[in-house]
Amino acid sequence: MTTETRIANLEAQINRLEARESELREQLAKAQLDQWYARIEDLELQAHLGVMETNDRLKGLVRQVRDAWSEAKVQVEATTSTAFDAIESARGRIEGLLGDVRHGVAEARDKVWSS
Repeated sequence: MTTETRIANLEAQINRLEARESELREQLAKAQLDQWYARIEDLELQAHLGVMETNDRLKGLVRQVRDAWSEAKVQVEATTSTAFDAIESARGRIEGLLGDVRHGVAEARDKVWSS
């Protein structure tokens, strides 16, 4: 084998390797894009599930607040002499439940932004 033939063979091999490298780089870029897309999809799913979970929790808390308000309203309307006592009795419960709602909203916000 002559030197020129060896050089030609090596140049051909280099060209094949460069073409293969280019193909592999393209495949790697596509794989990276696919990976990023999957991560975005996962984040959207986590956010959606977090919102659903939070909505369910908050709906329950809001229902409790409404129930406490309804009970206080019935007590206030039942007799005016104990209306103040009924309000004072319900105040702590309602304020506590409203605090739970605020806490739930804050947790949901933190969960969505930390995902």
